[in-house]
Amino acid sequence: MVITKRLVLPFLLFFSLPGFGASLRYMELADSADYFISIENWDIAEMKILEALRLEPANFTNSLLLSNLGTIRTAKGEYEKALESFELALSIAPSSAVIYNNRARTFLLLDKKTNAKNDIEKSLLIDRNQEWPLQTLGIILMGENQTDSARIVLEELSYRFPDNYISHSGLGAIAEFSGDNEEALKEYDKALNINPDDIDTLASKILLLINLERYQDARQIINKAIVTFPEEAILYLLRGYLHRLNFRQEEAQADRKIAIEKGLEVEYVEKFIPARKK
Repeated sequence: MVITKRLVLPFLLFFSLPGFGASLRYMELADSADYFISIENWDIAEMKILEALRLEPANFTNSLLLSNLGTIRTAKGEYEKALESFELALSIAPSSAVIYNNRARTFLLLDKKTNAKNDIEKSLLIDRNQEWPLQTLGIILMGENQTDSARIVLEELSYRFPDNYISHSGLGAIAEFSGDNEEALKEYDKALNINPDDIDTLASKILLLINLERYQDARQIINKAIVTFPEEAILYLLRGYLHRLNFRQEEAQADRKIAIEKGLEVEYVEKFIPARKK
């Protein structure tokens, strides 16, 4: 599976705060905080939440405010303070899947995948029918080379959320890793049928075709893809790799240059198209 830095995890969730037991001013502050979160004015949003917390420190709804405070502090890069906010939120509402999910996202940004995995698993025990937690758990398990467990999670993700293309992309990668190349191609095609703009999966499919020496199939897909996605560096790398395998060194070096100019790291490009020795 070709891996690029496209895995972007959304981590903000807005809440409609119930008015039960809350003063009008408290609700005004909570609503105002939501607005400033929506326009990514983190400092004012944080100020509004802190004012609401000071106003009614015993309000149960503070669990939601504290969770939002954690996402705000995460957005500001204040990760340790964010984790403290989530911890306080969970002390009020220990059965909140939302809070576990939000904290897991912060752990992922800290590259603490074990902590994130633990929170996601707790969230799924509370509510199994959640797309992002299932998807992320599957990805984490793949990264840990727990392919059997990852397959089970991704199959569940595909069943519960048929339009989730990442489930099929992941299943394709697992099938390829297991040596079932035809199944891998089928899963990659399922992912691309759902999301034709998924360059990562498209690149994975092309590379698999190249490795299977189905050069003509790979060439046709690459040429069409470059017309559709002319700024995607990975496509030029794969075209150059194909040129190299077909002993077309001038074309390979030209595509190597384009791939690097469009943003791929030299070390990664070297794996497919080594620089010509002078």
